Amino acid sequence: MSKPETASSLTTSVQDRARSLRWVILGLLFCSTFLNYFDRQTLSVLKPILKEDLHLTDTGYGHLVTIFMVPYIVMYLLSGPLVERLGRRASMSLFVGVWSLATLMTGFTRSFYQLAACRFVMGAAEPGNFPAALRVVSTWFPANLRGFASSICTAGSALGAVFAPPLIAFIALQHGWRAAFIVPGVVGLLWVVAWWSIYREPKLTVEEAAKEVKPAWFQLWRRREVWGILLAGLVSTPVWFFYLFWLPGYLQENLGLTLQQVGWLGWIPFLAADLGGIVSGLASDRLIKAGWAPVNARLTVLGTAACLAPVGIFTMHAPHLAVALAIFSLVGLVCQTWFVNIGALITDLFPRTWVASVQGIYGAFGAIGGLAISASVGPVVDRVGYGPVFLVTGLLHVAAFGFLFSLCKNSKATTA
Repeated sequence: MSKPETASSLTTSVQDRARSLRWVILGLLFCSTFLNYFDRQTLSVLKPILKEDLHLTDTGYGHLVTIFMVPYIVMYLLSGPLVERLGRRASMSLFVGVWSLATLMTGFTRSFYQLAACRFVMGAAEPGNFPAALRVVSTWFPANLRGFASSICTAGSALGAVFAPPLIAFIALQHGWRAAFIVPGVVGLLWVVAWWSIYREPKLTVEEAAKEVKPAWFQLWRRREVWGILLAGLVSTPVWFFYLFWLPGYLQENLGLTLQQVGWLGWIPFLAADLGGIVSGLASDRLIKAGWAPVNARLTVLGTAACLAPVGIFTMHAPHLAVALAIFSLVGLVCQTWFVNIGALITDLFPRTWVASVQGIYGAFGAIGGLAISASVGPVVDRVGYGPVFLVTGLLHVAAFGFLFSLCKNSKATTA
């Protein structure tokens, strides 16, 4: 007859199940972020086809990007409080379900205005993924694992961009451009079913529950660290939006690649970004385990990446395609390093109940910068080409680090 389980063994068993569940949850977050970026990338990969089908100029394509970005900004501001009100399970299901349905419906559009409506709805739903995911990470993972966990979530975005060019090109060439929207839309709806079935909130101790106090909105704006993060996001995030929305078209229209060749090669910069994000998250976690203060560890990695960003200025002078792809890859690595470590820095600096709101505001500021660059790139490219755009984007991470370092360098990590 087996011995009855002791309280200690039951506790250990529960902890083991919780540890296993958090990695399953992290895998689902990776998949949602993958779908998030795969879905938004479809438009940029199919840009030449849609330009011909809808008689668009680069300025017209820029309008479509703007139509996506306006609700994206608004909902980034609102998504943090919405996550706290609805909870992580319901909010993630809502966000992914709505944008997946909008993606699916894009495959049935027959006019520019119908396409614009679908992009508007997608822009309203997609930003909520990131505050909700970071809130889950801050809840399920300790400080010395959050850099890695954040990098896995963020890696989904770059990996979505990695797989988007070849998969979208394959689907569009085999089954038409409409199928390239319908298929990922269906996959996203299946993800919602999986998330709703698997995700559960962790059980908190009495001490942890006592710290789960939601901040008043005005409190967020009184912290200098919030302003450091927001200004850094405003300045740095537009670089990623530029490469995400304009790189596939640049490869086809300026470097002479066909859609099929973009499918073969367009994923390379995003894979480099993915790997860079994971390595940088592990690096900052390793510094913390070695005894560094969490804030100093994150800032060191962010500053190192910012020093590499100006290489993007030389894109227009690349002697051949391989050099251009290498430059794009390095810039992508810088962008993902920033996303990963800014996310981890937010979880270090603020209590868990602040995380989703701060991440949401950070995302909104980044999207405002993205909207500004998206609205200006089209006219600049139409008139003088890409040169001035690469010059400006090459300097933005350096400026962003100046804001971040000056406002966060003496801050300490929260214990909540």
